Amino acid sequence: MRTRDKLAAALREVAAKAGPENAAKYEAFAIRAATGEFDDYADTYDCPITQLHGELTRAGFTKFAARVANGEFDATKEESDEWMRSPSGQEAARRLSPGMRQVLGMKILN
Repeated sequence: MRTRDKLAAALREVAAKAGPENAAKYEAFAIRAATGEFDDYADTYDCPITQLHGELTRAGFTKFAARVANGEFDATKEESDEWMRSPSGQEAARRLSPGMRQVLGMKILN
């Protein structure tokens, strides 16, 4: 299961137990999460998972925000590797020195 799907499912699980007003807010977060907006390697924010944490905290959802802060919804190794092969991952790799790419295990594919 992709991290975005795990996050969306967890938000919906909490929404199912929440009162109507908070349930709608959790569902709105779940819809956004399902699109990949908060994926670690998304190009949506400087740090998408930190963006999610801040928004959850501002909404008063501190328990869920703590789950985010504790890494429960961090990207998997497979998602990291997928990003590394993507255009944005390759662009990031090109900006690094060869030594830093080696340390990070990044390879330029083209």
